[in-house]
Amino acid sequence: MRKRFRLKLDARRNRLKRRAGDWMREIGQMTLLMGAIAAVTAILLTGFDWVVRNPHLTLRETDVRGCKELTEKEVLSLAAIRSTPNLLTLNLDAIAQRIRSNPWIREVFVGREFPDRLVIVIRERKAVALLQIGDDFHLLDTEGSPFKRLEPGDEANLPVLTGLVREGKANEALLKQSLALLNYLAGAKDIPAIGAVSEIHGNETFGISLITDTGLCLKFGFDGYEGKIKRLTPVMADLDRKNLTAGFLLIDLSDPTKVNVQRRNIQGPATPPKPAGTAKGYRM
Repeated sequence: MRKRFRLKLDARRNRLKRRAGDWMREIGQMTLLMGAIAAVTAILLTGFDWVVRNPHLTLRETDVRGCKELTEKEVLSLAAIRSTPNLLTLNLDAIAQRIRSNPWIREVFVGREFPDRLVIVIRERKAVALLQIGDDFHLLDTEGSPFKRLEPGDEANLPVLTGLVREGKANEALLKQSLALLNYLAGAKDIPAIGAVSEIHGNETFGISLITDTGLCLKFGFDGYEGKIKRLTPVMADLDRKNLTAGFLLIDLSDPTKVNVQRRNIQGPATPPKPAGTAKGYRM
């Protein structure tokens, strides 16, 4: 019995020794791993500190590209870079967000050009018309979005779109058609000389009418504007032969089967007074 008990005790001691050896090896491995992590962390922090303090990466130049309506000074003011930081420490997203707060900015890209240059590329909105909303006028971009209330210093010599907003809600269909008509007239080459577009007036019942700076009013209705403008060529030629092109004329093109021409009695501008620099517009 004693011999068996001694054998069991020796076996238990041997197991404890083996386990203790395993624990020591695991502790040693863990210590080495933690030491390696600490060493790598120290190296990274030292390297980062060296990079941040490296004078060759200090911001020395900011290049602003794409300015038309805004000036480079205005874009830099929006960027609000208050010091000469290291190029790597700049928060590019925050800079872009601050620049994007200006209503003229459509898109903005902010990037780094090593070793010491920051590049800001902006894409501005293009104002194509003034949209009347209540008693105010708003600049309208190519997509039909009123992005900015008209203020002194803004481009005001633009066609005015009236009658398209009722009780604060825009008639999207008429607005889209008005912009399509403006875009077509801007690029068309085979149309008669009708003067510059002063106003496009929308009406839910009668469609859209165009008024030029020469006093000519063209009623288009709701669709087929391109074909209706082409039908205008012989009409204008006939009026010219009869010396009837002078003065204020109304040409109704809304009926595709006939063209109706009549003189207009104009008492004066019927649209609300517009800021200085706008073209004259007359409401029907």
